[in-house]
Amino acid sequence: MARILVVGPTGHLGRELVKACSQQGHEAHALVRPATRKDPAKMHALQAAGATIHEGDLKDYDSLLRACRSADIVISAVGGLQIGDEGALVKAVKEAGVQRFVPSDFGLDPAAAGPGSCVLFDAKAAVQASVKAAGIPYTFIHSNAFFSYWANSLGDLTRLGGKLPPEEVSVYGDGNVVGALTSVPDVARVTVRAVSDPRLRNKEIRITANTITQNLLIALWQTTSGRTVKRTSVPAAELEKMIARSTAPDQGATLVVSQLHRSLWIRGDSVKRVPASLEATEVYPDMAFQTIEQGLAQLV
Repeated sequence: MARILVVGPTGHLGRELVKACSQQGHEAHALVRPATRKDPAKMHALQAAGATIHEGDLKDYDSLLRACRSADIVISAVGGLQIGDEGALVKAVKEAGVQRFVPSDFGLDPAAAGPGSCVLFDAKAAVQASVKAAGIPYTFIHSNAFFSYWANSLGDLTRLGGKLPPEEVSVYGDGNVVGALTSVPDVARVTVRAVSDPRLRNKEIRITANTITQNLLIALWQTTSGRTVKRTSVPAAELEKMIARSTAPDQGATLVVSQLHRSLWIRGDSVKRVPASLEATEVYPDMAFQTIEQGLAQLV
């Protein structure tokens, strides 16, 4: 049993990580901000998982150090906007002598996509480099696309937010490029298993248990739900123009979303295998992953 600290434990992935720690027999710890601690709804899930609560913030180094010293393993699940603030956490992890660290590197592998393909990937790659430079034992998790974002939006993140997948979507490129999608609970299960696995020390692991094209994803939802989805084509050249136009500071979200669409549906970056990265389905052949069909069926 390991003491595992989750930073960002009430977020989309964080709460599943805390749950997975408890389910796999580890001692769960959670770093929450003072405001979060006053929110009963957010705290309920942590308390239900039996997590030990630590109060702190990415901008409060002393609080990070105290929390890291209570743990053997630290997993960061902070959101994309906070990845640039992980520097203090990396420093605290190093000073505390943590046995294994997982930065918030979930999603597509920056090395597979390549430098400059997405500002979010570049930020993650910078954190990876700082972890390696500090000599911190690490495991990098490349989960690829979350079901709850990509399947629920039928591959069009601009349509995300409804209770059901959208009735109209943009199809990027020809819609026939294969992408890899993973459920958030499965990402958490792989992560918690990997961080306590000696084979994964200073290794990277990717999850490509489910692959599908955007066209097939839309067709699968139509078959599952009985609904009709209207498609609007966005050629690769048009997507490149959208990316080129999204340079103003207030267009950061548009830029990242457009770059993610390009990476997944135009370039096929999620199914590119970097030699340094292990495959979760091969490392853990006993693990059953939720299928895309099962994920969509839950939305009906």
